[in-house]
Amino acid sequence: MDYVDQSTTNDNKKKEQFNNTYRSVDVLIVDDIQFLPGKSGKPGTQEKFFNIFNQLLLSGKQIVLTSDKPTKDLKDIDNRLASRFVAGLNVEIRPPDLDLRKDIIRFKSKIENINLSDDIINYIAKCVTKSVRELEGTLIKIVAETLLGNRPLSLDLVKEIITGLASTPSPITMNEIIDKVCIQYNIKPELLETKTRKKEISLARQMSMYLIRKHTQLSLQTIGSRFGGRDHTTVIHSCVSIENYLATDSKVQEEFEILENIIKNR
Repeated sequence: MDYVDQSTTNDNKKKEQFNNTYRSVDVLIVDDIQFLPGKSGKPGTQEKFFNIFNQLLLSGKQIVLTSDKPTKDLKDIDNRLASRFVAGLNVEIRPPDLDLRKDIIRFKSKIENINLSDDIINYIAKCVTKSVRELEGTLIKIVAETLLGNRPLSLDLVKEIITGLASTPSPITMNEIIDKVCIQYNIKPELLETKTRKKEISLARQMSMYLIRKHTQLSLQTIGSRFGGRDHTTVIHSCVSIENYLATDSKVQEEFEILENIIKNR
């Protein structure tokens, strides 16, 4: 009587079921494909995926892969797979812009059954910029505070929540601050280097210098040189101007507060 290794037979059945399952789908969606090689670096998983990928491709099925980096930057991915990834349609999905973030907040707030005013929606959209998941997390925290904490929904509460969710970031750079200010004021960064004295550009330039001075260790000379070769006295003047605005102008105060939260939550 021949001996049959039952465990081997079961393993073979599971492998066959696995192959049949994935080779029969109409659409295969794989998130975070950059983790495919795994920590072990064993080629078996990639070999299996390559075979499934090819079978689906030859059958005219759809394959959707996501990654947090371009194909050329994927490490330890088999060359055969990498070449097939490049052959497909590669699309970069950028973070949602301000208007899209507002739409997402409105949509998600309806799902969570909370009524947000336009002021609250605008504030969240301007301060929470990294991802849709971050927007969702902020809304969940708002719901928790209003329901479990029995606190009335208000703009002040939302400001408190967003500030509380901020993690300790790595040191911000001068160019990061300039980019964030220019997004806030809807202008191109290169305009800050020009000699124009248009109010919106001048204010953005002064706000940039003020925030750079506050959040970096750069010298006045270094900051001034970044803005079209201006000297240190211009930087000092800009900082004084913003401090005066913060003491007297509620609109600039709000813009400054939003930028501060963006920097903290970047």
